[in-house]
Amino acid sequence: MKTFSFKLFGGYNIDIDQKEMKIDYLGEKWWILTKAKPRTKIIPFGEISRVDYKEAGMTFGYVRLITNENEEYPSSTSVAQHDENAFMVEKDELAKLHEVLNLLKKYNKKIEFAQLKA
Repeated sequence: MKTFSFKLFGGYNIDIDQKEMKIDYLGEKWWILTKAKPRTKIIPFGEISRVDYKEAGMTFGYVRLITNENEEYPSSTSVAQHDENAFMVEKDELAKLHEVLNLLKKYNKKIEFAQLKA
């Protein structure tokens, strides 16, 4: 199992093994106010039909795992920010983003990848 940490919007820990991916969102607090509650989502690779991703540029980057439950919503930064099957990426985390995408390609060759433009 390989673990990656991304720091945007409170932070994400991504665990990838040969059969599934775990997205652990750490939540976001501002002083004493909770802006977003922590959540964990485990997604088996067999459920993923497509991966939409956008590298950080003028806005934040993201990786959004498309499954049957969320395929009806078009991918965008604001949708990805609130989707349980997504995580957000900053500009200085692009090397980790590419490593996550390469592992997804390695473990499941049936997944389609779509790089979206800013």
